[in-house]
Amino acid sequence: MNKKSSIVYIVSFFIICTVPVLLMPFVKNDESGENRKLSSMPSIISENGGINLNWASEFETYLSEHFAFREKLVTADSLIKSAVFRTSSNEKVICGKNGWLYLSETADDYTAENTMSARRINNTAKTLSLVQEYVQNKGSRFIFMAAPNKNTVYPENMPSRYIKTGNSSNLEMLSEKLDEYSVNQLDLVSIFKSQDSVLYHTRDSHWTNEGAVLVYNALMNRFGIKHDDLSSVYKHSEMIWHGDLDRMLFPSLEKLSEQIVYDMDFSFDYTYNFCSEDDYLISAKNSKGTENVLMYRDSFGRSLYPFIAENSAESVFSREIPYRLDLLDNMDTDITILEIVERNLENITEKAPFMPAPARNLDISASVEPDSENSCFISEKNGLVKIYGRLDEKYFSDNSDIYITLENENSVLCFEAFPIYESELLNDDSQSDYGYSLYIDPSVINSGQYSINAYISNENRFICTDTLENIKF
Repeated sequence: MNKKSSIVYIVSFFIICTVPVLLMPFVKNDESGENRKLSSMPSIISENGGINLNWASEFETYLSEHFAFREKLVTADSLIKSAVFRTSSNEKVICGKNGWLYLSETADDYTAENTMSARRINNTAKTLSLVQEYVQNKGSRFIFMAAPNKNTVYPENMPSRYIKTGNSSNLEMLSEKLDEYSVNQLDLVSIFKSQDSVLYHTRDSHWTNEGAVLVYNALMNRFGIKHDDLSSVYKHSEMIWHGDLDRMLFPSLEKLSEQIVYDMDFSFDYTYNFCSEDDYLISAKNSKGTENVLMYRDSFGRSLYPFIAENSAESVFSREIPYRLDLLDNMDTDITILEIVERNLENITEKAPFMPAPARNLDISASVEPDSENSCFISEKNGLVKIYGRLDEKYFSDNSDIYITLENENSVLCFEAFPIYESELLNDDSQSDYGYSLYIDPSVINSGQYSINAYISNENRFICTDTLENIKF
């Protein structure tokens, strides 16, 4: 190559590289395939008025997410890598065998690596048991169900490089612990594995409409509710589904896959401003229904909720986090369902459900062990007082319960706390297994000054902290 040709080559190379950046103001990218919110242009000035020392790295992230023709270039890269190397260009997607795609977030669940600690498993089960207790005290029946990861039900198309350790997964350990706490649960893994047909999308992380009907029937049967099992409803297959994993890999292509369509007209009516299946709150009514149903759900509820709404007199479906148990105050609920996908089980112990903590009558005789590691914070939310913080792990066994007392010279009031570490409120990216969080209704507290103490059950004894904080009601 002569000198002139070299110069042309170099100049052409730099022009090609800079075009996507230069055209950024004129070409907008579609965020729908990202399954996340893209970053915004960072400010040179930080929130406290100083220089933003992270501006360079934040701008690099912004640039990588917003350059022109990003979807087309990402799609081209994915097509080459998947066709030639059988690998994924997106770290969030696993290219499996026979055209199957899996979400990479589920890899640890599949291999049973990096599982939750025994304490975290206990915290999750205890949290659900306290939710169940509250729901039942409101006169409603409760059930918990974890939507299985796709590779939990259909592992045969996972790449061979993902090797199971032989240990128990988070879901397996949690299910066993929930039985110890007598929490009602629906074993969806066994239900799906009992079916001969494939009921998850091959190129999406969710179950199909037919899978949703399977779960719907299992729920109705579990509660003994008379319902149409839809076995007589005609169903057919259409190539209409744009899978979430396909959108991540090929954002500029409309790659469609099979979806099962039920030829039926739903008769329920929405009673709230319905926009989409991803609304944080969906409510409906149907004069043909018999039960009132409240369901806390995630994206797996998108295909499930219409079938439940069709068979319910009143139904409410909430995606809000933390779980708003106060919805039970506004609805005469017969059945309460809490559904969460297997890969997100850890999220249950990240934010305390919004409900008053249960009062306890404990004959507490405890040793006092002061420690500077303890913390206590107080806030207010929707008329309830929130108390939260962290305790020293030396107080705990894996199964320790946490009780918070309000004490003064006239009384000792005791409440059981969620074993939840509010990392977001504490501006802490780490996650502790030794946090506590609870809401207290001030209307049940006599006026006065109280000291806040924590009592932790440890084997056959209680350990008490020094006063964590003082509060006035």
